[in-house]
Amino acid sequence: SRKNEGFQCRAIYREIVGFMNGLFCPKCGNEAASRTVFQCPSCRSILEVRIKIDDLTRTDFDRMRQNRDRSIWRWFEFFPVAERAHILSPGEGDTPLIPAARLGEKLGIANFYLKNDTVLPTGSLKDRSNSVGVSVAKELGFTTAASMTTGNAAGSVAAYAAAAGIDSVVMVPAGTAASKIIQARAYGATVLVIDGDFDYEVAKLYKAAVQEFGWYDCLSSNPYRDEGKKSYAYEMADQLDGRIPDWVIHPTAGGTGIYAMWKGYTELLSLGWIERRPKLVAAQSEAAAPIVAALERGLADVEPVLARETIAESIQVGNPVSLGWRALAAIRESNGTAVAVSDGEILDAQALIGNLAGIFAEPAAATSVAVAKKLRDGGVIARNDAVVCNLTGHGLKQPEAIQLPEKDLAPIAPTLDALREQLSRAGEAKSR
Repeated sequence: SRKNEGFQCRAIYREIVGFMNGLFCPKCGNEAASRTVFQCPSCRSILEVRIKIDDLTRTDFDRMRQNRDRSIWRWFEFFPVAERAHILSPGEGDTPLIPAARLGEKLGIANFYLKNDTVLPTGSLKDRSNSVGVSVAKELGFTTAASMTTGNAAGSVAAYAAAAGIDSVVMVPAGTAASKIIQARAYGATVLVIDGDFDYEVAKLYKAAVQEFGWYDCLSSNPYRDEGKKSYAYEMADQLDGRIPDWVIHPTAGGTGIYAMWKGYTELLSLGWIERRPKLVAAQSEAAAPIVAALERGLADVEPVLARETIAESIQVGNPVSLGWRALAAIRESNGTAVAVSDGEILDAQALIGNLAGIFAEPAAATSVAVAKKLRDGGVIARNDAVVCNLTGHGLKQPEAIQLPEKDLAPIAPTLDALREQLSRAGEAKSR
């Protein structure tokens, strides 16, 4: 048919001529001369990908939604990969958007959803980024992918590098959960545990190593990998059949998720595929909340803070130097906000997610629900608002966060009396 011929022609044009106008600086407007230079030489801002999408039609949207490939790559035209042959996809994307009625009732929110990224291939949202980022690394001919991380990116970068047939090196700060290090090692990564402050000493070493050894940088300083989280917007528009939530709450470290979702929703709006965009909320730990602080002070850019110890180790970042300003802009443009919560509130939310929705989320992921509760209690979120909380990582990433009393693990005698006593104790614990 003519419709299919038109799609095929556009696909051929994309793969032969090019898929994008190039990298550009979102601050000063400079165009990049190379696909492998990620920072503006004038203002040092991280560059951004400009992708040609103005020829897409509503028919293309319907085709993408009906595609049997349920990974993020059914939205291929929105991503900076020229040839499908370079795509790396163990199955990331199309994660469940769950109407969590029992949890919503507890929070006082009638239309409450959980976007369950705990089921992604390596158990975290990082797979969205690295599927795109490492696919580009393969396309550009890199032989080693690298990341510095407080946890989840380690396993994800390692997994996608393994799928690409290239090496991976990840740096993590001392104290990172052993389960996350083990996962990265399982995919063949070289894992380096660095004894130093993450935002400064580890970051300085990492930057020097990328320069020295020619590694492919998989941080948010890479504009290609940043595109992957746009897929949140496409998936939610599909799963809600074009309806847009009033609020999307996202656990936030460096700000990539907030910035990328906003870009994705803006693309859909520009094409006329949706009628409005949601309010975006950055959920942070009180121990590492630079975006919250910058928003409260009315700053255009984020000022670094000293990240303290927190149970939400995956978002323990005090200096979101790459995209903090972009996240702030997205929050303001969406009429959203940024909220910090305590470790106690985070652990309470983690328990609620497990007990009322049947999902084991890591503490960092649970910050979205903790913030939803805080905003509802404060009257910012109305009872009938549609709210989506992104659950960004599986609880098995950090199982030691849940501290069980020794008596709960101690064996009991094989008698009914002992069983009754144990059941009574368990019932009392639940009621507290």
